[in-house]
Amino acid sequence: MNTHFCKVGRIRPNLGKVLNLKELESTYLNFIEEAYNVTQTDSGLSDFLYHEASKLKKRILSLKRSNPNTLDAAF
Repeated sequence: MNTHFCKVGRIRPNLGKVLNLKELESTYLNFIEEAYNVTQTDSGLSDFLYHEASKLKKRILSLKRSNPNTLDAAF
């Protein structure tokens, strides 16, 4: 088999374009705010929203580590 046209493993997607960092940060803040608002009425939903927000925060921090030009000291 000729590997002349094989590009498997040589091309990496641009994570900045695939996952928009600003959208992830706004979604994270919305989850945190909504979880805080429903803490007294629905603790299960609040726990779920906090868990999803923590997963988003991990993804955001890993994206910021991979691209140091977009590092935000306040986050």
